[in-house]
Amino acid sequence: MTKILTMTAKGQITIPKETREALGLRAGDQLVWSVLGNEVVITPKNIDFRELAGLLGDPPAGKASLQELDEAVMEAAGQHVSGIGNMRDDAA
Repeated sequence: MTKILTMTAKGQITIPKETREALGLRAGDQLVWSVLGNEVVITPKNIDFRELAGLLGDPPAGKASLQELDEAVMEAAGQHVSGIGNMRDDAA
């Protein structure tokens, strides 16, 4: 689901109703705003970590840094929320 949003003069955007319903968002819910490369990923703060773990798939072999873990979580959450492919800018 891809939508084009218009930002107001105050920097505000409105999340479309169908997106709010699909994600179970209600007034007062908190969202996490992340900039990955030249893209923005907005993720519900109250995401179920069991659901998120399922999105991440099998863990890679070896150790990962906290930054790598954070990027993997944000990428998986962004793909799940937006339905779009790879959200991370590999050049970053």
